Amino acid sequence: MPLSLTPQQNETGDDTLAIAPENAVEPTHSKIQGFSSWNFLPRRVRPFSFRKVVIFCLASALVGSAWLSTWEPEKSINLETPVIDAYVPPMPHPPAGYTIQADTSHPIQWLRKNTILDLQDLPTQQVQALIETRPKAAFISLVRNEEVEEMVASILQVEARFNSRETHGYDWVFFNNEEFTEEFKAIVSGATDSQCYFERIPQEHWRIPSWIDINRFDIGRQFMGGIGVGKAWLQSYHHMCRWNAGIFASEKRLANYDWFWRVEPAVQFSCDINYDVFRFMQDNNMAYGFNMAILDDARSFPSLWERTKEFIDHNEELVDEDADFNWLLYTAEDHDDVIRPHTGAKEGLGDGEYNNCQFYSNFEIGSLKFFRSKEHMAYFDHLDKAGGFYYERFGDAPVHTLSVSMFLPKSRIWYFRDIGYAHGLCEQCPPHEHPLASRLQRKALLPQEVEQEVSKPIKDDTRTMMEGPFESFGSKHRRWTTMAQDVERQKGIPSLACGCTVNAIDSNNAKLVPYESKQRKPSDPCIRKFLGGKWLVKKDKVSDFNSDTGIIRSSDSVEYVLDGRDGNPFQ
Repeated sequence: MPLSLTPQQNETGDDTLAIAPENAVEPTHSKIQGFSSWNFLPRRVRPFSFRKVVIFCLASALVGSAWLSTWEPEKSINLETPVIDAYVPPMPHPPAGYTIQADTSHPIQWLRKNTILDLQDLPTQQVQALIETRPKAAFISLVRNEEVEEMVASILQVEARFNSRETHGYDWVFFNNEEFTEEFKAIVSGATDSQCYFERIPQEHWRIPSWIDINRFDIGRQFMGGIGVGKAWLQSYHHMCRWNAGIFASEKRLANYDWFWRVEPAVQFSCDINYDVFRFMQDNNMAYGFNMAILDDARSFPSLWERTKEFIDHNEELVDEDADFNWLLYTAEDHDDVIRPHTGAKEGLGDGEYNNCQFYSNFEIGSLKFFRSKEHMAYFDHLDKAGGFYYERFGDAPVHTLSVSMFLPKSRIWYFRDIGYAHGLCEQCPPHEHPLASRLQRKALLPQEVEQEVSKPIKDDTRTMMEGPFESFGSKHRRWTTMAQDVERQKGIPSLACGCTVNAIDSNNAKLVPYESKQRKPSDPCIRKFLGGKWLVKKDKVSDFNSDTGIIRSSDSVEYVLDGRDGNPFQ
């Protein structure tokens, strides 16, 4: 007979629980003294619980037999378990028309071969050989004593993402126009196990040259500062631009190095770099590497292109025969009547003139041999003697951009799309999510949610988690268990080696151009102009029909077929 628990009130008015059969003879509201009714509990609970247990066991047996009937061991043996740790980050995108000599290996093939997630996968002899044949390279930083915290933050990221590998361990060289303090040296040295050098820039490399008119310089920088040209009023900023544009490569401390990687204070490196960047440059005959191309403020260097054309006219023999700087020139399609109307620019005006695109030199990896070369130094001296670093604000970024574009073939300039980097407003976050791993990265799932995630088809050419929607639950469960064990073994998913959200390839275009700068804009973002080819293909404009007015208006927003978020190095 089933039991029921009904609340009763004792003589004091407190609620108690009374246990009574549903059809009991005793009155429902009878008074129960103390806990005497609980004496019946052991005798009546046993048969009640026993029946429930029997029913539960029978139900479990039926469910278990049904589940086993769907288990298909023959099928599961033939299914491949996804190998998560085989993921390789996407490679940089070579520009259109990129050519490699027949007797050399392609850089992308080099990257596929030399991208190593874990050095433990290599034989000890190979690791030792990589250490012994390390390129002569160093990180260089122009930094002040008061920027010690920002500098340490940058160092720690470079070390964690790249340099802490046993096969890397490249030196750090810090430059300052003043003596570094002992505190700065101690703190910075403690942020890396690599050798650190602290160099004071010679006075002759950090002062106004004798041929500069001081009064003209002062008036000019005050004027540029007044109209909003960034940092143009700071004398030290002009020194810095000049030093970075050409002088840095001639510093004595760098004489024993062939390669440099420029690292600024307060920057972020958001992705693991699982290959030796310097060895990549060396083995593939590269001379300059960048990972952002942006538009600068034309008001900061109004005569730069005129000075550059003068140099080309008098030194045609120095320009590389395979050089391609067409991407740096305006075309008839370039206009900005939508962005800023009434600027006075005429259609077609300025064709063949510099479009103010530049490589973002706060991140650059390059050959010191190139920046010490006759070609680059001749160009730098030409600009320096014209006074552009002081009368205007010639920056090292446009100077480096024009130099490498004139004196190098495009095949020796490399776009490091795969290196995640951010400095202030400018950020570059490469594609880094494998279709499968992007699902696994979601926050902890409940068991039923896991089953739903696993059962979703994955549209990708890579190996998938299942072969079809009719795969048995048992097979899916074994697959999930295998993958979970692999993730645990690696303490994370390799494809989630970036701490940033993927952005479009051109999302940083025009970041340095303020609204007040009355300049024409290229019709395409700077990075697309450099890459060319399929990167310039636009989607057809779709007309937007307004149902309220009945007017069809054309959308002015430009969308490209490729946006750079989908990086597949194997296509």
